[in-house]
Amino acid sequence: MHNCYARKYSHILTDGNAQELLTLSDQKRLLVMKALASLSKFMGCYDTWESIKKRYQLKWSYDDGLTFFNAITNGNNLDSMLGWLKDTVSKLPKSDANILIYCTVTGLRPAEACHSIELIHTDLDNYLNKNSTMLEHYKYPQQFIRKTKHAYVSIVNDSIIDLAKNASPRSYNSTRMFLRKNDIEMHMAYCRKIFATYLRNNGIQSEIIDLLQGRISKSIFLKYYYKPELRKDTILVIEKLMTAISILPTFTLEAKAMSKEET
Repeated sequence: MHNCYARKYSHILTDGNAQELLTLSDQKRLLVMKALASLSKFMGCYDTWESIKKRYQLKWSYDDGLTFFNAITNGNNLDSMLGWLKDTVSKLPKSDANILIYCTVTGLRPAEACHSIELIHTDLDNYLNKNSTMLEHYKYPQQFIRKTKHAYVSIVNDSIIDLAKNASPRSYNSTRMFLRKNDIEMHMAYCRKIFATYLRNNGIQSEIIDLLQGRISKSIFLKYYYKPELRKDTILVIEKLMTAISILPTFTLEAKAMSKEET
């Protein structure tokens, strides 16, 4: 794809006219810009590309304040996402429900959570740092340190490890297909959002949440001065979140069982 764009728009690097890029959609414009940036480096004229980019005010990101505002106010809120999670967990076998709960209490992306569960099943001694009681994802760069999506560590306790041990070691695609087969809407991405929102609502600093979700800022403050106590307060909130997720399905299943016995 990038090679096609590089050939089609290479004339911009020679004639310096990037007006046609302004007529493209934001998504396509970014793809063309990436192609031209790579081509300019190969041709040894990256300075020319930078000059063109500056002259036409071409930016790598086109999200503005209104976009973020709409995402916050018009998207699903914490209660609705928790509602989906609790309802879904109550419909699944325990081993499959545990995948969703584990994804939520670690804040990992769905595919990362499935990789993590597999490693807990197969390589826990190397994966878990017993002194800090953190899962060290960074030891497995192929699964967790990808081009734009990273995961470094997760704070866990015995309950979370047991949760993963009793979870089905399915891949993300297998989990997705299993939910679809059972006519359950696939919103596994909610799990990560619940983690971030719940922790922030319960007083955990955004810098800690970013770290646990693989977002590392390059700010001077974070690099040299911010030395938080990661575990103590965070694990208490995560345990609270675990209870919030698990308690309703337990009562629901017990109520269904009692109802069947009565009939």
